[in-house]
Amino acid sequence: MCRIMMMSVALAFSAACFGGGVTGSSTVTGEYVLRTVNGAPLPYTLPGTGTVKTELLDNVITLYMGQTFSEVSHSRTTANGQVTNQTNNETGSWVPLGSAVIMRGNNGGPEVVANFNANTMTIVRQGMTSVFTK
Repeated sequence: MCRIMMMSVALAFSAACFGGGVTGSSTVTGEYVLRTVNGAPLPYTLPGTGTVKTELLDNVITLYMGQTFSEVSHSRTTANGQVTNQTNNETGSWVPLGSAVIMRGNNGGPEVVANFNANTMTIVRQGMTSVFTK
């Protein structure tokens, strides 16, 4: 009887510690839409030099079951009066880490840490704080 009880406790501990969930969240999967960059609403003008202006128009990150993700963003660059629209796509995998997830893109770029608070995801990369909501 004692052996069964010890195995039950060990199994419950393993499930709690290694269950793959993000602390304080029942699920992080879903679609997250970019709302602000450095506290400013979209479109956000990215820092740059000279007369070239690049604006981030939107960004959506979707975290899927099976720990994969996709990210789609749109930007607009204006140079010498010429406007160019761009679509950027990224896919990869994610792993839980406490109240965050670590995203690894398939393009081999740097890992990205996304912190969660309820339905809000915050990412800090390249000196910019991006806030997404579900």
